[in-house]
Amino acid sequence: MKTIKNTEVNKQKEKDIKQKLMMFDRLPNECLTCHTAFDKLNKEQVKTWFVIVKEEKNIVRLYCPECWKKAQEILADFRKRIEDKNG
Repeated sequence: MKTIKNTEVNKQKEKDIKQKLMMFDRLPNECLTCHTAFDKLNKEQVKTWFVIVKEEKNIVRLYCPECWKKAQEILADFRKRIEDKNG
C-alpha cells in the first residue's frame, strides 16, 4: 500500500518538474520594468534576479534586483500608509 502511494507522489513530482521546465522557455530576456537585458548564462544574474511564475495563466515575469528592491519599498510604504490610516 505504501509503495503505491509513493509511486503516485513521485509521478506527481515528475509532472510538476516537467511543467516548471516547460515554463523556463517562457523566461523573458529582460526586466519587465526597466528592460535591462538578462543573460541566462550569467551566474550572477541567475542568482540575483527575481522570477515570478503564475502557473494558472502561464505567465513568467522577470525583475532585476534594482526594480525588485523599488517594488518592495513601494509595497512596504503602501502597507505602512494603510496601517496608519486604519489606526
